[in-house]
Amino acid sequence: MITGASGFVGSNFIKKYKNEYNIVPTCLIENKPEDLKYTGVDCILHLAALVHQMKGAPEEKYFEVNTELTKKLAVRAKENGVKHFVFYSTVAVWGTHGYFDHNKVITLDTLTNPVTPYAKSKLEAEEILKNLQDENFKVSILRPPLVYGKGCPGNIEKLEKLMEKISILPFGNDDNKRSVVHVEKLVDETERIIKNSLAGVFVPKDSHDLSIKEILQFLAIQNNKKIKLIRFPKVAIKLLLKIKPNTIKSLYGSLRFK
Repeated sequence: MITGASGFVGSNFIKKYKNEYNIVPTCLIENKPEDLKYTGVDCILHLAALVHQMKGAPEEKYFEVNTELTKKLAVRAKENGVKHFVFYSTVAVWGTHGYFDHNKVITLDTLTNPVTPYAKSKLEAEEILKNLQDENFKVSILRPPLVYGKGCPGNIEKLEKLMEKISILPFGNDDNKRSVVHVEKLVDETERIIKNSLAGVFVPKDSHDLSIKEILQFLAIQNNKKIKLIRFPKVAIKLLLKIKPNTIKSLYGSLRFK
């Protein structure tokens, strides 16, 4: 059973593995967890969520969708004999947009510190799921970093739209590094976890971390767009860091995971 099946990750997973699994796409907007049929369901891949890109949602809505709905689904699944629950969380539970210590690497031992309602609601859901886990109900938690691939929404889409408007961009800096994951790598890792019934917390990522320069170069090739990248002065970065800290950290800071 896959919730959020029509989303970017869900649709890519179904496209690749539709012939290997008997997949049941499930809409949690139209169906309550207590009304679903769990007979024959071995695993639930829970992708449905209220994400941070959706502007205007009140804080309590994030907890209603990302925390309480996840809890209801998992409790009902466990009661009905589902053996494995795979939950998509976020690296935002570590609470940073980036940092300028380019040698720093976040690991699973790094303390979480969620800042946004989205991240807080996801981490709370993680804790609920961990408490539900036992020998008959395995829980897998995935915290993907920046996802990219054709048709990817979010920050990658914003960069692509920016390239369409401006061909000379101040993203020639290559000293920062960010962990990323291609959507195909992400669905393959998800399938590996499902196939082998692996429990625990996972950060699926590409083997090579990329700078903002490398990300833009990749997107330019993918979109057949000619661009010129120039280095943004460190003095200007420090100045803008005081005005737009989260944006500057996201663009010029490092965010690496292990």
